[in-house]
This record gives sequence, C-alpha cells and structure tokens, in this order.
Amino acid sequence: MRIHLLLVRSSWIFLALLVFSPYLWAQKGSVKDELEQLRALVKKQAEQLQELEDRISKTIADVGQSSEEISTQKDDLEKLTAVVNKQEKKKIGGWSTRPFLQSADGKHRAEFRAYTQFDYRHYQKGANASASSFLMRRVRPSISGHITKYFQYKIQADLARTEGGLLEDMYMRVRHPSKKINVMFGQFKEPFSQEELRSDSIIDFIDRPMSVSHLTSGRTPGVMAHGSLVNGIVGYQIGVFNGKGRHQNNNNSTPDIAGRLRFSPFKESDNFWLKGFKFGTAYAQGRTIGGKSVKGQTVSRSYNFYDKISINGKIHRANGEFIWLLGPAAIRAEYNQSMQSRDGLGTGGVNLPGVIAKGYTAQATYLLTGETKPEAAMVVPRSDLFANGSGTNGWGAWEIKLRYDNLQIQDSAATSNRADTFNFGINWYFNRYMKYMLDIGVEGFKDPLRSPKPGNSKFFVLMNRIVVVF
Repeated sequence: MRIHLLLVRSSWIFLALLVFSPYLWAQKGSVKDELEQLRALVKKQAEQLQELEDRISKTIADVGQSSEEISTQKDDLEKLTAVVNKQEKKKIGGWSTRPFLQSADGKHRAEFRAYTQFDYRHYQKGANASASSFLMRRVRPSISGHITKYFQYKIQADLARTEGGLLEDMYMRVRHPSKKINVMFGQFKEPFSQEELRSDSIIDFIDRPMSVSHLTSGRTPGVMAHGSLVNGIVGYQIGVFNGKGRHQNNNNSTPDIAGRLRFSPFKESDNFWLKGFKFGTAYAQGRTIGGKSVKGQTVSRSYNFYDKISINGKIHRANGEFIWLLGPAAIRAEYNQSMQSRDGLGTGGVNLPGVIAKGYTAQATYLLTGETKPEAAMVVPRSDLFANGSGTNGWGAWEIKLRYDNLQIQDSAATSNRADTFNFGINWYFNRYMKYMLDIGVEGFKDPLRSPKPGNSKFFVLMNRIVVVF
C-alpha cells in the first residue's frame, strides 16, 4: 500500500511539472526555486522507494531461510521421535512364537522352548512284542539364545528319559559374521544323516526309520566346525567326537571323525521343479574297545530280529541323502551303511569278519490344504483349527504320508536277517504349536523262521501321537 501511494504521488508531481513548466519558466524567480524544491522532493521519494524495496527483498530472503531451518528442525525431530519409539518398543520380555527375555539393547537374549510327545501305541501280539500302552515319549524343555550376536547357546533336557541322564543338548556356538565358518563345542548330534539331524519335534513320522535309528551315533560330546560356501550352495560340517553316545567318555585314544557335505545347486533358481532339490553325503569313522554291535529292531521298537554281538576295533559309516521340496509336497530318501570290526575276538585272538549293516529309506508327504512344506520347521496352517477369521474354514492343515524302510544286518557267521517296514498315515496340524500324528505300520521279516513269532513274517502296528511345541 505504501509503495502504491508513493508511486501515485510521484506521478502527480511529474504531471504537474509537464503541465505548468511553460508558466514556471516564465516566472523565473520564485518559480525556479519551487521547481528545485519539487525536484528535491522527487529525488527523496525515489530514495525512500528504493529503501523500501530493499527492506522487502531482505524480508523475503529471511523468510525463506527461516522456512529451510524449520524444515530441517522438523526432520531432526521426526528422526529423534523414531529413535525414541524404537527404544520404547524394544521389549525385555514377552512372547514371539515362544517366551523370551532380552537386554534392553537386544544384544543378549534367552528363549524358553519346550515340546512334548504323548503316544498311544497298539501292537499286534508277537513273541517279543511290547504291550499296547500310553507313553510319554519325550518331554523336552530348553533354553537357547545368544550372548551378543556372535555367541549362541542351547541347553535341553528330556524329563521323560528313564536312563542315561536327562541332558540332551548342551553346547556353545561361535558364529563368524560371514557364516563361512562357525564352531560348536559341547554335546550335540554328530553331522550324519539328514533325518537324524532333524528335530524330533518336526519329523514327519512318529519314529525314525530303522536305517537311521540304528546306524547313526546321535548325540555325543565333541567339537565341530560348520558353515556355508558359494552363496549358500555348499554346506559343510566336520568335527571330532567321543562317538559313544550321550554323556559317554571315549574308551580309547582315537576319537570319532565325522564330516558331511550338503549341496543346493539350484538354490538361486526361480524354477519351481529345481529350486527345492538338495543332496548330500556323510562319512564317519572311529574305534571302540569291547563294544556291542547294532541291534536289529523294527521302527516301532517293539519287535527284535537281531541281537547285539561283541565288536572290537574300527567302525566305518557312510551315508547318501537327498530331498526334493515341491510346494506342498516333499520327497526324502537316504542310504546308510556301517561296518563294525571284530578284531581279536576269534579263537586264539584271530580277527573275525565284521558286522555289516545297511539300509535305505524313502518317504513322501503332501499337504492337502495347500501349505508350503518347510525343510526344517513346523508346518504353519493357513487356517488354525477353530479359527473364526473371514474366509477361513478353521480346520488346520492336513498332510498325508507314505514311507518304506529296510535294514539288513550280517555277522561273522554269515548269519543275516532283514526287516522291512511300510508306514502310512496322516498329520493334522491344529496350529503352529500343536499337531496330531497317526501312523499305521506293516513290519515284516525276510526269514519267517527268525521273525519274533516264527512262521509269521508280518506284524501290524497302530501309533498315535499328540505333539505340543513352542
């Protein structure tokens, strides 16, 4: 407004000069003086106008700078607020699929896990068959976690175990940031057999195959290095162990050496048929003094077809395995073999031919409800049992399964016996924490005369299990 008035005033002054200039020049004296005064006034008005324009420009610049400062301060405030909110959300305890405790900065964490397996097993009567019975197969609480991100630990017991001590796992793992090499020490499973290395809480059948249960060493004290190479395509495990079972010391100066390689050649592929194909192999050797051989026992652990005999000397074990994951389907197979020496056990201390045991297994599972089958985890149903969510049926996940398994054992007397088992059934996953398992088994023997009930080569077993895991 002020600028506008100055412009109007100046315009009228110039107009007056133009209109009255002839008259002013004619008046030479006082008129000349007045003209000089008018010129001075115009000059003064122009200077005031310029000053005002400069002040306005400065004000606009100051306002722009202030806007930038305000914007910067706003961004800083938002960042600070996000940091504060993140710290507030960092819980020191709670439930994240399982109970946990952790430090405020998240560097140290302890998770409390447990799983139970409650069985009912019905056996067809045989010469040495077990009685049909309810059974608490496993009750295993555990604590696991990390001390900083480079040190992991696990302690697990089995409260259902009636002999050999309650401790199952107790180990520490030192992790390298690259994941190329990690070191474990304590008591844990030897790296041998994919089926043996899977947790008991997630196996597809109620019991593992004979060729796995009897030809692997399971848990034993030792030290192991493991990691992944070539962007995860190659996995390796190698270690030294006592090799005598849980809590058992070595009875000689030669430890067990065990190594395993796992290949996932199509890990990075987008091809549905190839991505889930993996295979591997394992080898182990050790030595025992005054030990016992493998025992011939069927999958249900109810019928015995080969009693343990004395062994002494070297033990060699070999394995080959593969897995093929195809969305809701999974196919697994593996072969296991062991050779147990009998040095100095013959008449006069001569060496006897060793005990050779071998067997293979193949199995297939399929999720009827369409979930993707994980390799080493519990199936999570699309819809939990009794769920009330929109568009869900609330029936959980249903899985059908089929497996063939065999085991053959031959000793120094050229005595050999073999057992075969067919298992089929269903798994019903109520939710991510609970499932029901039904296995129907047909257990048969190659030589009816050496079967648990001579003259009868086949036995039927019905097994049920409720699993709760968190």
